[in-house]
Amino acid sequence: MRRRTRKKAPAYKPPIPVSEPEVVEKEIMPFVLRHEEEIINYIKDKAIKETMKSLAPLLEKLEEAVKQQESAQVQAVIPEPPDTPVMNYEEQLKKLQEASTAKVKEKELKIMDRMNKLNARFGNIRP
Repeated sequence: MRRRTRKKAPAYKPPIPVSEPEVVEKEIMPFVLRHEEEIINYIKDKAIKETMKSLAPLLEKLEEAVKQQESAQVQAVIPEPPDTPVMNYEEQLKKLQEASTAKVKEKELKIMDRMNKLNARFGNIRP
């Protein structure tokens, strides 16, 4: 039988030392300065995309609410057809005149009734 041998663990390697800030600045800053506009535009685009993603549901709800409000306003503006037939000006004028003459006649009848009652009283007073 063969013996299985274990593989040896790799020797410990210390972590790579972090470079000094001066070294990082010397290496990265020229790159940043050369591509400053591209970096700014990239960051702006990413920010706009993420903002639009988060605002998309709210914008959809807002658009739906606006459509509902507009449809409600349109329905309120459109008057329902009247149940009674539409009369022209002359017919309306005749109806108003008839109504006013009827009221005047009622008042005349009331006045005549009062006058008759007063005359009857005066007639009872005189012997």
